[in-house]
Amino acid sequence: MLRHRPSSSGFRLTVILLFAVSALGLLMTSAAFAQTKITLGTWFAQDTWEQRYGDKMALFAATHPEIDLETLQISLHAEYAAKLLVLAATGDLPDILMIPPEQVAPLAYSGILEDIRPWMANDTALDTRAWIPNVVEAVHFADIMFGVPAFAVNYTYAYNKDILAERGVAPPSINEWVTWDRIREIGRRATYDADGDGTPEIWGFYHGNTYTEMLPLLYQSGGRVFDENMLLDIDSPQMYEGINWLLSLIRDGIHGGTRPLFYAGNVATQRLGSWEMNNVLTVELPIGVASGIQNKTRGEVMYITSFAMVSTSRNKDAVWDFLKFWTSRENQNLVAQGGLVPMRRDVSFPDSLRDVFTGLVNSLTTAQSYPYHIYSDYIQRVFNSAMAPVWQLQTTPESVIPDVQRALNAYIREQGL
Repeated sequence: MLRHRPSSSGFRLTVILLFAVSALGLLMTSAAFAQTKITLGTWFAQDTWEQRYGDKMALFAATHPEIDLETLQISLHAEYAAKLLVLAATGDLPDILMIPPEQVAPLAYSGILEDIRPWMANDTALDTRAWIPNVVEAVHFADIMFGVPAFAVNYTYAYNKDILAERGVAPPSINEWVTWDRIREIGRRATYDADGDGTPEIWGFYHGNTYTEMLPLLYQSGGRVFDENMLLDIDSPQMYEGINWLLSLIRDGIHGGTRPLFYAGNVATQRLGSWEMNNVLTVELPIGVASGIQNKTRGEVMYITSFAMVSTSRNKDAVWDFLKFWTSRENQNLVAQGGLVPMRRDVSFPDSLRDVFTGLVNSLTTAQSYPYHIYSDYIQRVFNSAMAPVWQLQTTPESVIPDVQRALNAYIREQGL
């Protein structure tokens, strides 16, 4: 029988064609799974980042397989903005920056952050109706929208249910903004000095008296921190009203103790921060909350951590996908489950923290942003040092604050913005 033998040239052609088809298939497969790599800068060490945000990053990876996101620790928190400005000068910035609220001003003024407003305007699929409006306002500074809100740290009024019940005090409702007068009355009735030695076993109220703890009192009185030229404007009736109210609680033995004493059952009520969520969970204290505090107006301070697009990024479309993902309802549900206050109103809260979250989110809707300033750290240090004799009841705020304002404004003018 005769057998057909392919020619050597035909065999070579067949092999070449098979190799070409295989190579093309591999090339198409490779192209289909090609990823755009972007980097995210933060101040968190990798293990801390994974503990806090690993579940969010896993969701992003699952929903955006076309993007390879790498997280980089830029520096520790205190040197974060300064290190970023150095990296900007050398052209080594990541694509995305996590921005702490205390360091917004130097980064926004530097020009390294992309204005997000055009991206939002051009994305017709983006639905922001559930975003909390004043949280969005908090990521506007230096004439740009410098990022998107990641989550909030904010405050509300909280109380120990058992102490108020034992003292026969009716607590505020969860939807109530508690007035200064009512805080005083609840605190007065809840204060308990069993042996009459002048140091209560149970203090009525704890607020704190640092610069950042004066800001809500200033806001609740209708005041402001800086004027249009970013100079201090705290030598005002509104500031004195807030400080003198707190001083009156101190003189009357109502305000005292510490935050840890609230969780030990030795403080009846306090201004509760969302950053205390772990204490709320672990101590198993019977805590009730209201929707915030008010005087002339409802007001609180919110600290918005944000994610920003770096203006020099070469992969801005991928960065925008990440920013949109972070603000999505699915991711913000994870934010809330992790004990952080979300930037949306349509988020599901963990059952164990539902009431606390409700009060914090209600308070967030009337809060004002931490006041951004390039010299914030210096302002806080000078204010706190100068005010120490006031809190020791050795002098009055009216005798201290005018000099503090003059000195700080002279410094700001000298340094420039």
